[in-house]
Amino acid sequence: MQDIYIGVDGGATKCKVRIEDQAGNLLGQAVGGPANIRLSVDLTWQSIFQTIDDALQAHAMSLRDKRHRFHVGLGLAGSEVQEARVAFLDAPHPFATLHLFSDAHVACVGAHAGREGAIIIIGTGVIGYQVENGQGSRVGGWGFPHDDLGSGAWLGLEVARLTFQALDRRIETTPLLTDVFAFFDNDFNRFVTWANRATSNEFARLAPLVINHSQQAEKWALKLMKKAARAVDRIGTTLEKIQQQQDVSLPCCLFGGIAPFIEPWLSSSLRDRLVAQQGDATTGAILLARKFDETMQLG
Repeated sequence: MQDIYIGVDGGATKCKVRIEDQAGNLLGQAVGGPANIRLSVDLTWQSIFQTIDDALQAHAMSLRDKRHRFHVGLGLAGSEVQEARVAFLDAPHPFATLHLFSDAHVACVGAHAGREGAIIIIGTGVIGYQVENGQGSRVGGWGFPHDDLGSGAWLGLEVARLTFQALDRRIETTPLLTDVFAFFDNDFNRFVTWANRATSNEFARLAPLVINHSQQAEKWALKLMKKAARAVDRIGTTLEKIQQQQDVSLPCCLFGGIAPFIEPWLSSSLRDRLVAQQGDATTGAILLARKFDETMQLG
């Protein structure tokens, strides 16, 4: 009976699957539906099963194949919610072994190819995470608008605030603020209605305007990008502060669509720690599944 290893990276909009044989050869990859257990355990399992089956099709295999033992590592959004975690793990499944982690944990393990390190994800939200001696530590990422400082959603909220101030002449208007208002067809009622209902994803749609204008050295855009970088710096500093070993700083990877534009404004101390990403969250999930499988075999 052959051992097959599956890595799953699940989030609110999609899940990604990577499948390898015992020797580490890639058998298949696929992208499927949402897999956030806080939002829906049932839908998460449906997405996982369908996406794994899609990835296995190239080798005419399925999870119902009794010739193989399937070992799965899962990094799923919402796994820090204990009630959802218990409900997910209580569901029946066909796997010989199953190990559940947060999506940030598997992303960090994958980024550093199983070695110790840190990550900071700067996208719609912001979260810092590091793995040291097998244990994960989290900083930030507690949601918008009460946290996620420096994120795409935060940039959108801040530039919306400035635009309202410019519209009623509390501050001078600038090309950035003019473009933000133009995004709403210069319709004040539409802008107000949107701002009072907008989600983090919707606020993040204004972030590209800030980024584009910052590259033209526009006043408010530069201020917001620098302020965002300071918020990310604080996450990096805190990750370093809570390290168990203080003699050497852990290497750090930046993730997320906003990260390349924030990076130039980061402090030199954080930039000096930055390293290239070596793998993604699905490779991290497989590394963890293999590690725990090997531990059990040794035991």
